[in-house]
Amino acid sequence: MNTAERTAFAEAFDVSRETLAKLDRYAALLADWQQRMNLVGPSTLPHIWERHFLDSAQLLPLAGAGKEWLDIGAGGGFPGLVIAILDPQAQLVLVESIGKKCRFLEEVARETGVADQVTVANVRIEALKQDRYDIITARAAAALETLFDWGLRFSGPRTRWLLPKGAKVQEELASAAKRFHFDHELIPSRTDSNARIVVATAVRRQR
Repeated sequence: MNTAERTAFAEAFDVSRETLAKLDRYAALLADWQQRMNLVGPSTLPHIWERHFLDSAQLLPLAGAGKEWLDIGAGGGFPGLVIAILDPQAQLVLVESIGKKCRFLEEVARETGVADQVTVANVRIEALKQDRYDIITARAAAALETLFDWGLRFSGPRTRWLLPKGAKVQEELASAAKRFHFDHELIPSRTDSNARIVVATAVRRQR
């Protein structure tokens, strides 16, 4: 465990000992399951508190009053499971098409006491039953244009899209703007100086 990163995380988000214990359990489960499947980049595992927990948690202050989250391509549970652990009021649907990853997500949810907040949907996003969400998020799942395409039917007038993006964010914004109208702002990432979080609203198709 990287103790310095853990301490910095605890101070940055003013989390309780109980919450830290849940994240410790999450980290242990991730390290165990990572030996059997590729949940995260192996080189990032020693830096889970910054590269994954902090990277996910930084979305929470951007959510406003939103409590109903859709996490597309949940993978190892980032950001969805971290949001559930940090915000007891949040309700999340984690969409993941790979069955064994879904079993991991379900075990983490049980072991960290957030199973009542989390629904794991073992489907492709195209097959998910239509609903409306306050927040739509995805981390390293697809290009911005594709995420808008996938997520639009789950979006309402007040939906906020919180989408972490890397150094090519401007290219992705330009490509998405050819097919979609949307308002957005770019928030600097707290974990990567080259990365930005796209906060998009009023997403709709070009006519």
